[in-house]
Amino acid sequence: HAKVTPLTAALLNSTFIQGLELDDYHPGAPIHSGAIIVPVLLALAEHLSGHGKSSDSPKIDGGSFLLAAILGYEIGPRIGLGLYGLDVLSRGWHSGAIFGPAAAAAAASKLLRLPADKIEDAIGIACTQAGGLMSAQYESMVKRMQHGFAARNGLFAALMAAKDYTGIKQVLERPYGGFLSNFSLGNKRDPPNRPELVTAQLGQRWEIDQIVVKPYASMAATHVPIDCIRALQEECPQLLAVENLHNISNVTVDMSEPAFKKGGWKAKKPITMTGAQMNASYAMALQLLDRKVTVAQFLDDAQLNRSDLWSIIDKIECRHDPDFDAAHENQWSHRVSISFGERVQQKLLHAPRSQTSPLSNDEILEKWRVTTHGVLKPEEQQAIEAEVLSLENSFDVTNLVSLLLGAGERLDATDAPSASPSPKGRVASECLRSSRL
Repeated sequence: HAKVTPLTAALLNSTFIQGLELDDYHPGAPIHSGAIIVPVLLALAEHLSGHGKSSDSPKIDGGSFLLAAILGYEIGPRIGLGLYGLDVLSRGWHSGAIFGPAAAAAAASKLLRLPADKIEDAIGIACTQAGGLMSAQYESMVKRMQHGFAARNGLFAALMAAKDYTGIKQVLERPYGGFLSNFSLGNKRDPPNRPELVTAQLGQRWEIDQIVVKPYASMAATHVPIDCIRALQEECPQLLAVENLHNISNVTVDMSEPAFKKGGWKAKKPITMTGAQMNASYAMALQLLDRKVTVAQFLDDAQLNRSDLWSIIDKIECRHDPDFDAAHENQWSHRVSISFGERVQQKLLHAPRSQTSPLSNDEILEKWRVTTHGVLKPEEQQAIEAEVLSLENSFDVTNLVSLLLGAGERLDATDAPSASPSPKGRVASECLRSSRL
């Protein structure tokens, strides 16, 4: 295998996870924790084990790995809440890339068993590297990388602190040049930031419990509009049958400011895969026409720019409704109205399916199996599943790394379910290739 540094591995694997738009997110302080924390800890575990070159290398057990992961999953959203969470997105920052470096640094520091003062150094080094612009979402490839930058920079910070490099002390709360004070500039809030929320009910309220897994392959703020369409399709099956969609005169979507700025922009043809996955109108049109929103629907220009799809997209108008901004719990609210001449069908939902009815463990497992179908042999799927589901009992996490390194390597046309892997399988295959770096 080609070998790269742990920093490069963290960057690449995080980027590939983000490339699918199938990851997790925190609704109140948006960050894709899995795309940051897991690549960092896997890269660090392999690095600490000496890449398996010596039996004397230290072993990272599953309990230590999970403890470090929990710490990272907890720290990221808490820092985000100190900045009013969704407000960061409204002001054009890629929130996960802002909260993420500190989360990665905390997780890596825990796996490195650093003392408290060194963890503070690591977080200080990480926070000064935070950044990410939401204008990356339209056509650039860099949007996928911004959580990768956070992963890489947080790991770098922990490795520097481990070598006695002094970071910024009290980096979160310092009034001049501090993390919270600077990233709250211009938010028109009173107070501008809430440092007390970073530690509020620590050990009693768990932000990791608020993190949900996406059921659709699109940006999280598109999920309520998709769910509204799904609900209307169930309520009005004949009216919204595919053969009757040409009767739609227009569709309006009312949403909060964060949702409008993130996904309410007017889509224009031609569109990129990144842009399509970020756009509410595009996601709704997919649900109306195809009755699903999966990775395979975004993979090539022919699919992205289908004329039947764009005939629907052009009828959809997204609008900012200030009433949805008033209370934090309403910021996920969407009202979808579909007009058929004089007749209007309307649906109001206040949260996506992933929040009101989170995916069960069985549904997440099925999602993994579907995504890796045609990429892994069945025995490889089973081995990785068994290792992950019993990770707390593992004596050496690099057993999982070894399984990922070899995954999909020996799958050929005679082994695969079909001689030509599905488009979704091709994307998953790229993710597995990145894990072998």
